[in-house]
Order: sequence, then C-alpha cells, then structure tokens
Amino acid sequence: MNFIRAIFRSSKEVKKLIGTDHLGNKYYEVPEDAKVLGEKLKTRRFVESNISHYEYEPGMIPYEWEAWMRGNRKLPPSAEEIAGREQQTKSVQQKAKELEENEKQAEFTNIQTAEEVTTESHTKPEGHASAPVYKKIDGESDAVSTGNEFQPAAWKPGKK
Repeated sequence: MNFIRAIFRSSKEVKKLIGTDHLGNKYYEVPEDAKVLGEKLKTRRFVESNISHYEYEPGMIPYEWEAWMRGNRKLPPSAEEIAGREQQTKSVQQKAKELEENEKQAEFTNIQTAEEVTTESHTKPEGHASAPVYKKIDGESDAVSTGNEFQPAAWKPGKK
C-alpha cells in the first residue's frame, strides 16, 4: 500500500522548493496541509542531491540544513549563516593545527632537556629490568643484586 501511495505522491507536485546550498543540493518540504488521495500528510522535509546514496559522505549536507530537515529548527538557514559557520570551523581547525605544532615543539624541547639532564648526571641503569636502580659511575653506592643470589628459605619475616 505504501508503494501505491508513493506513486501517487510522485505524480502530484505537492513538494515545495525551500532552498539550495553551495554544493548543489535542493531542499524540499511537503506542507502539512497537502492532501494526497484524501489523506492529510504531516510535514516532510527532504533533500535531492546530485550524488547517489552510496557516494554520500558525512558533511556533504551542511549542519544547518540537516537540522532543518530533522525538524530541529523551524526556518531554513540563510547563506550568510552557513558561510559564517564554515568560516568559524576553518578558524577552529587552524587554531587546532597551531596548538598541535606548539605541543610538538614543547615535547621536542622537553626531550632535549631530558637528554641533557641524563648526560650531566652520569648515571647508568643497573640491576634487574623490572626494578631499575640508578648507580653513579664513581662507585659510591653499593652493588645491586641481579636476583641470582636468592634462596627461598633464607628470608625470615621481621629479620634483616
């Protein structure tokens, strides 16, 4: 039955062109008071695009038009409103790119500083890999066990 209704709907021109966007999409509305075969239809909003459904990618319909089609806004968007939002989006993307570059530069500076600190303190890792202990090269600290000397019955709680 819905198929037959669709045929009759398409045969009658009840859709009203509301607007187009810079991408060539056309936005239509079927008003609530339109009657097809004696039935009152609720308001429908849809888009006709130059691209097919399988070529669609998110972002091909401007956010303002999408909000209008979903009924989240009553009035269709103006070209100035869409241009302003796109300009704001470009500005935010540029600021994000600059921030990312600054963070990379700061990270690079921190790595260089860390390398200078480790070379200045003359330390080298010694001991077991899971418990790194750093010993000064001049030999002031005691040797660290590598775990080869452990005897299971040798440890007694409370004794050193």
